[in-house]
Amino acid sequence: MMADGKTLKEQNAGLIRAAMIGHMVAFAWVAGEPLRLLKMDGPSLASRLEALAAPGTAALGLIVIASLILLGIINPNWRDRLIYWRWRNPLPGCRAFTQIGPASSHVDMQRLAEEFGPLPTDGAEQNRLFYRIYRNFRDEVGVLDAHGRYLAARDIGTISASVMLFLPWLAWWASGETGRAIVYGLALIAIYAFCALAAQNYGFRMVQHVLALASAGSRSV
Repeated sequence: MMADGKTLKEQNAGLIRAAMIGHMVAFAWVAGEPLRLLKMDGPSLASRLEALAAPGTAALGLIVIASLILLGIINPNWRDRLIYWRWRNPLPGCRAFTQIGPASSHVDMQRLAEEFGPLPTDGAEQNRLFYRIYRNFRDEVGVLDAHGRYLAARDIGTISASVMLFLPWLAWWASGETGRAIVYGLALIAIYAFCALAAQNYGFRMVQHVLALASAGSRSV
């Protein structure tokens, strides 16, 4: 979980802040400032966005606090359900040995069965065994890359799912433009869906990397 002395979440902090700034700009556009933003030239707009993200500014502090709150109000189980669109056993590790591993040409399922005995088919048991294996390969480059991208897409998707519940209503209240607020709400839903799909793909890729390394006998578990 560590790379260059930083956790994956710390490395993704910039992406989370960028997503929050994007939501702020989009809301400002929809809620009543489209003409003002259109009149700004590229350098002026870039300068304003840079000022929002500058270390030590109140705006950045509010962005960090808002992201912490939005990510914290949804417990991990619901967050996984939101991202994987599954009610029971949503994590990809729950399908490691019945779906993801067999679908990958890089994973030797027979070797895994020889190493760990009969592979589980129950979702919770699959996830427990997968986590045992994952702990031994979590610092491998391919696993770190997929895991970091998964966490970023998951957190941005969670934030998008949170704000799409109330920002379109606030935009409608502030602007009085029903059509604009509806389009804005649909855009937020689309962003959430794309982030969820990206997180699902990165999560599956991480599981595949771990199982491929384990089946190659790279390290004893």
